Amino acid sequence: MKTRFTFTVLIAIVCCFFATVPAAHAAAIGAQSCGGTPAPNAYCSFAGSDANVTIGPSSCNVSGACTELGEKVTIGANSCNGVDACETAGDSGAAHIGDNSCDADYACELAGAAGSFTVGSSSCPGNQLHLYPGNGLGCDNPGSCDGYAACYAAGYNTNKAATIAANSCDRFQSCAYAGADGGSSSIGAGSCTDDQSCQTTGAYGSSSIGQNSCIESESCYFAGEYGKVSIGSNSCGVDDYACYEAGYYGTSSIGDNSCDGYDACGYNGAAGSSKIAAGSCNGFGACYSVSHITPATADIGKNSCNGEEACDMITDGYSAKVGAGSCDNYQACYQAADTTDQTIAPNTCDTSQACIG
Repeated sequence: MKTRFTFTVLIAIVCCFFATVPAAHAAAIGAQSCGGTPAPNAYCSFAGSDANVTIGPSSCNVSGACTELGEKVTIGANSCNGVDACETAGDSGAAHIGDNSCDADYACELAGAAGSFTVGSSSCPGNQLHLYPGNGLGCDNPGSCDGYAACYAAGYNTNKAATIAANSCDRFQSCAYAGADGGSSSIGAGSCTDDQSCQTTGAYGSSSIGQNSCIESESCYFAGEYGKVSIGSNSCGVDDYACYEAGYYGTSSIGDNSCDGYDACGYNGAAGSSKIAAGSCNGFGACYSVSHITPATADIGKNSCNGEEACDMITDGYSAKVGAGSCDNYQACYQAADTTDQTIAPNTCDTSQACIG
């Protein structure tokens, strides 16, 4: 009887021990996500603990789409639907992906791995999803990073971050490598919306882009890659290469409604320092290569240098300051500081080649 009593007590103790061990937390996965079967599986898997991983409904439904996710990953609804769309996102880092985003092949692969990546939700009325040939799912009013490798490795390997707002970076490699490798990048809503428009912007360096800017092909490609670039809203658009390599090694500050046109501000502040106020440098090559070499500096006032090649290469080795409302015509101040520093008064040099160098 004593032996039977002892055995009964041991069973009770063991049962009580297992009853007090907390149940393991699993990833919160929404309906019709991860292939509709319990994860980990061929659709969703985790590089470490999945306790803090959240995946919204109708996401990660292509084989390999969300494998090897990091421990700090949030994925919204209707997102990450494409081949390797969010593979390794946030691994050893963090990734926060909004609704209707990263819906294309390789769209956000490696994003935030060993770094930080945040992409905002889209405004996709009624979640009207359809197939893009070869590019997975998208919607009639696309979200962010909805293009082939659109945000590939954005925010990768950095102690800073890549932050992308809604309806941005939705074409081929639009924002690939943005803010990667020790850099940082902040991209506003409706920006970087064409092929490679903001690829590698802020990688190794720093980039800040406002709303509805850099909207043409390669318009802000390499901007701030090793240097620093700040671009306002409604700028660097209209045509391709508008602000290509702006602030590449140097510093470039571009105000609102500026630098619209083919090569309007290409290589601006590429090695030197350039500041362009609002409403300036609009037109073909208007401020091309301004402060593209060091130690040249340029300070261009409000509503200035508007016109074809108006201030093209104005600081070719020297520095220039342009007052508000000046140099608004064809080659009005072309290479004006070619041989010496120049200061141009407000509301002057407004005829064709008026103050050409």
